[in-house]
Amino acid sequence: MTSASVPASEAPPLRDAHERRIPAPVFWELVAHLARRQLDTKHQLTLLGWAWPLTRQLAQLAVLVFIFSAVFDLGIDDFPVFIFIGLIAWTWFATGVGDGAWSITGQRHMILLSRLPKAALPLVAVVVPLVDVIIAFPVLLLMLAIGDELRWSLLLCPLLLPLQALLMAGFAWLAAAGSVFFRDVPNVVALGLTLAFYLTPVFYGLKSVPAKYEWVLELNPLTTIIESYRALLLGEPGPGALRIALVAAASAAIAIVGYLVFQRLEPRFADHQ
Repeated sequence: MTSASVPASEAPPLRDAHERRIPAPVFWELVAHLARRQLDTKHQLTLLGWAWPLTRQLAQLAVLVFIFSAVFDLGIDDFPVFIFIGLIAWTWFATGVGDGAWSITGQRHMILLSRLPKAALPLVAVVVPLVDVIIAFPVLLLMLAIGDELRWSLLLCPLLLPLQALLMAGFAWLAAAGSVFFRDVPNVVALGLTLAFYLTPVFYGLKSVPAKYEWVLELNPLTTIIESYRALLLGEPGPGALRIALVAAASAAIAIVGYLVFQRLEPRFADHQ
């Protein structure tokens, strides 16, 4: 039997699977569903469960506070809170982008689901560690309250979350798509994140950096985002409206490019699994 003799109702809807557009509410509902499922799987059969991410952050905080206050004093006020703010933002970024690089190659069974919008998978990698941020935030508020540092400006912090998520989504889409064709990409991402940790003011501030090198750190958009969090929570000098606007524009550009590249390469994913 030739392909011409196959009834149209029985023919596989290959083009339809790629061209079908899912309404935005349905798309985000799918992202939320996949994120919930991944969170349930992630914390199954663990004693601490949802507390593990917070435990890791607090352990890392204790080490950094000991090293950079007792051993190498950087002279930063409210140092534990200062570091914890940076750690929360950095951990979300590093986990989301790092997991995003594996979101396609690590879930080959999902690629075979023709009607599943593959662009949702890197977004799930970004959303899942956001729960860790939500869990850590009450601990941060307690630390601020103990230090008598609670400010009304902390209510503006949620405005920065979409900006960081936009930046992460762009990188996650690019890394996920690249990993399908070049399996070295997740390793390159992991190496890049390791280096970026030291080039991001997580455990130090721009004041601790010689003025001639500040521009290097300011090229990192996460520097502006972390500085903005600290400005709202600790009353630190903010990065300024111009820098925030530039980072917002850069994040939007990275997200758009990442999404377009991902969509362009998506039809070839199944052939490289």
